Amino acid sequence: MAARLAELRRLLAALLLLLAAIPAALAQDRVLQAGWYAGEPQQYMRQGELTGLDVEMVRAIARQAGEEVRFLPMGYLQLLDAVAAGRMDVATGIPETPERAARYALSLPYRRDVNVLIMRRGEASRVRAANPTELAAFLRAEPRFRLGVRAGFSYYDAGLDAFIASPPIPGLVRPANDDATNIRRLLAGEIDGFLAERLSVALDITRLGAAAAVEEAAMRIVIPLHLAFSRDTVPASMLGRFDAAIEMLTEDGTLDRIAARFRFPILLSLTIDSRWFLVLQITGTVASALAGALAARHSGWSLFGAFVLAGVTAAAGGVLRDLLMGRYPLGILRNPLFLQLIFGTVMTVWAVTHAWALLRGRAILAFWIAQVTVALRRRRADRWLFDFADALGLGASTVLGVTIAFGMGADPLWLWGPVLGTITGAGGGILRDVLRGGGSIPNLTTGFYGEVSVIWSLALTGYLMARGPGVEIDEVVPAVIIAVIGCVVTRMAALAFRWAPPRLA
Repeated sequence: MAARLAELRRLLAALLLLLAAIPAALAQDRVLQAGWYAGEPQQYMRQGELTGLDVEMVRAIARQAGEEVRFLPMGYLQLLDAVAAGRMDVATGIPETPERAARYALSLPYRRDVNVLIMRRGEASRVRAANPTELAAFLRAEPRFRLGVRAGFSYYDAGLDAFIASPPIPGLVRPANDDATNIRRLLAGEIDGFLAERLSVALDITRLGAAAAVEEAAMRIVIPLHLAFSRDTVPASMLGRFDAAIEMLTEDGTLDRIAARFRFPILLSLTIDSRWFLVLQITGTVASALAGALAARHSGWSLFGAFVLAGVTAAAGGVLRDLLMGRYPLGILRNPLFLQLIFGTVMTVWAVTHAWALLRGRAILAFWIAQVTVALRRRRADRWLFDFADALGLGASTVLGVTIAFGMGADPLWLWGPVLGTITGAGGGILRDVLRGGGSIPNLTTGFYGEVSVIWSLALTGYLMARGPGVEIDEVVPAVIIAVIGCVVTRMAALAFRWAPPRLA
């Protein structure tokens, strides 16, 4: 009897252990429920698939931690409440505050955001603040300044968060659900400035065509971001695995590579869409078309032939690049301005070269033009004009090719940046020489031409890769300008000093 009771006790104990293990096993096999709210580049739909900076980082961290995450669409404030109540397991991109540290189980920071103050153009100088503490002091001293914020967001400064939560005058702080709303309110004069994540708001500003009407104040708020786990559904052991995964993926550069994959295309697309870059593109197009038209003139081509040669010089490299990368519509077809510039440049060259005939009979003016023409020919100014225009077109096109490689996320960037930069920069000039050369192509034999594009596309690519995901828009602009100037100076120096490229024999 005693033996039977002992056996029953053992069976009961085993059953209890089994029952106790079932919830743990179920918890371990359970897919974590994470919420997402639309906001490019952090979280957004692309071709029907959810992706983004936060989404891909969290997926990588979860894989490293041995967990699976499912993302469900949910508003930001609704998500925070759901995680706190245990209806959802995790929220992404959460700044730490004392209240949130008590409400959620926060992971180690896995990335950082840079927030800025956006104001109407010409008004940013009125805000003398370089950090959130100084901004909070400015807002208290300026009771008329109306501030826009994102509803439910924390800006990683107790004083600034306290001011936003309880402004001294009702209506001084206006929350919004997205940056686009704040941009519209700013342009309508309903607010004087608003806080936003720098990259996301730059995208919205570009989409709304507001770049000429707004500017950033000289202030940065760098905010470490965490994963916020539900204390009710996520055990401490799982949080520990996530922290270990974050540390490992930070050390081996995985998180930086993910960040670069999403930041670079946006940074470079913003650069390409900017007004100063349009000026650079126009300059490059006119310079390349001028080089092609002058080449046609030197070779005695017809006016139609000049159009062909100018078009090839200005556009062929970009067309080759777009065909290679499957980039449609082709760049030259996206904006009719560039074809108009090519046409206008050729017609200008034609008009200038025929000025003598047009002014025939006006003896004094004709004599003066003849004297100038002779002087220019003696100094080979027309040749130097051709070379300078060609060098400027080479530089602008090289930079454009590199930016498009980064903007399209071409991988590996160290290869495709220089390749697309060289094709875009030198391709048109080489094809021009093929058409007019009669078997002689100096830019492929004795001229230091394509090599210039290779050197400076490598330099620009190397700089952008070295800066990594931390690179900001205002760092890209001087880098691009330096690369263009470098191309022009190198090409002109090669012509002046007759540099010869390396040869096989």
